[in-house]
Amino acid sequence: MVNDKNAFLLYLLTCAILGLLFIRSIPAYGNENTTYQKERIIVGGDFDYKPFSYLDEDGEAKGFDVDILKHIAQKYNLELEFRLTDWDKALESLHKGEVDMLISVLYTEQRDAIYDFTIPYNEDYYEIFIRKDAEVRVISDLLQKQIIALEGDASVSMFLKPLGFIDNTILVNSLPEAIRLLSQGEGDAVLAPYSIGMQAIRDLRIRNVKVVGPSIMPILYRFAVKKGDSQLLSLLNDGIDHVKVSGKKEELLKNWDLHRRDEVSLRKVIRYMGIGLIPLILTIALLILWTKTLRRSVADQTRILREKTAKLQELNATKDKLFFVIAHDLKTPFNSILGLSELLLSDNYKYDSARSEKLLRCIHSSAKNTLSLTDNLLSWAKSQTGQMKFEPEQLRLKEIVEEVKSIVDTFATVKNISVDYTQIPDINIYADVNMLKSILNNLISNAIKFSHSNGKVSISAKTGENHVEIIVSDNGVGMDDETKKKLFHIASGSTKGTADEEGSGLGLILCKEFVEKHGGNIRVESEVGEGSSFHFTIPQENKPGSYN
Repeated sequence: MVNDKNAFLLYLLTCAILGLLFIRSIPAYGNENTTYQKERIIVGGDFDYKPFSYLDEDGEAKGFDVDILKHIAQKYNLELEFRLTDWDKALESLHKGEVDMLISVLYTEQRDAIYDFTIPYNEDYYEIFIRKDAEVRVISDLLQKQIIALEGDASVSMFLKPLGFIDNTILVNSLPEAIRLLSQGEGDAVLAPYSIGMQAIRDLRIRNVKVVGPSIMPILYRFAVKKGDSQLLSLLNDGIDHVKVSGKKEELLKNWDLHRRDEVSLRKVIRYMGIGLIPLILTIALLILWTKTLRRSVADQTRILREKTAKLQELNATKDKLFFVIAHDLKTPFNSILGLSELLLSDNYKYDSARSEKLLRCIHSSAKNTLSLTDNLLSWAKSQTGQMKFEPEQLRLKEIVEEVKSIVDTFATVKNISVDYTQIPDINIYADVNMLKSILNNLISNAIKFSHSNGKVSISAKTGENHVEIIVSDNGVGMDDETKKKLFHIASGSTKGTADEEGSGLGLILCKEFVEKHGGNIRVESEVGEGSSFHFTIPQENKPGSYN
């Protein structure tokens, strides 16, 4: 008994010692005594990104972002070594482990796979810089224009490539150099952060360059570290919090002339931000309501007809697809809105005249990008629960096609794609106007999505015995036989377009359901590299048996 008691006490003592050793092994963050494992932190960044980071005449690192990092280093007793280079080389140096961190970095999904990012510590906006005599005013004017951008810059992956502008882009190793080239007659426009471009204009004494149009997108500057370096990442996040809360950021800002565009009140920012959120909130509420209705329906069917397991599995697959679409397609606009909210919450004292015009355009863009998804989700949810009324009437086909074309024209113009409907005869059809518009909108939008720049989309129709066959064709990427088999099914998923456009995969499912509601059918003809042609039939007259 004594031996058992001694053994138990020895066990407790051993556990206590091991526990103390484990606690002492955990690194401490967030106080002045925190030490980093390395004696010196090597910092990479852009050598010519004034006023945020640059090398002066003596080769010493200067800039607002440099000052913030130096303050954090002083607080935590860190030694810094700056190695500012061309920006694309700076990104590569962190990837290769030649430096420990980067300053003045923008978050992108591609970079997130390689680096870890801190919370934001500063913000700006991408703008369009042009010569004063240039005929460029808004984004759409950049089509067929020559753009100058920074090699490795976030604007390349976030803006130029998705919109198909990259083929007409000149890449340089310095944004001030881009502004100088523009002023001397090279290219038609420069995409650059407002502060960088205006600083270059002032330093180089340029008089023939100006900013036009609304801001393209907001910038949230962060630090980046090597993937998995959680100790340095945590230390930097604590330091950024300290800089903001202590008022040191505002003190450091007084040393630098950070250019800002015209600003308006915080009250308007919050008001329009709320307007941008309303469609998303309503969509989620309706989807939750639909999900509850679906679950009750599934439960009832299970109790009444247990043998219909195949049908239940199909309904469950439908529900899973719905949640996947919500989680995937609504993530991007929510991230954008949350990022802007973080700025307003953390730095609200700065926004006596906040830059609401730019914030509002970002919020408006996020809401607009979800509009098509919202329409399809709501239409699909209503059709699944029997809440969508079917009300056919006599319609002029050409008028409906013209109305739908006016909606998709903006999207087609950005990709420089022509939409032709001259082959539509002047005929009547008998159809539900909302369902027909949804069918045409989805098919024409898909044709534009999978067409290359300068492509062509055609809409035609021909009459049959008791119906009209409508054809939407394109000369885009086409599809193979395996892909064609999966079309019009809930599990088919979505494919990115030629400019990386996202989709939910619900559009063709809606088309099939609405066409069949009219008693018609839909099919596709396509070859890889030769384009696709979608055919569907609609009754021409209201005759008995025309509809299911």
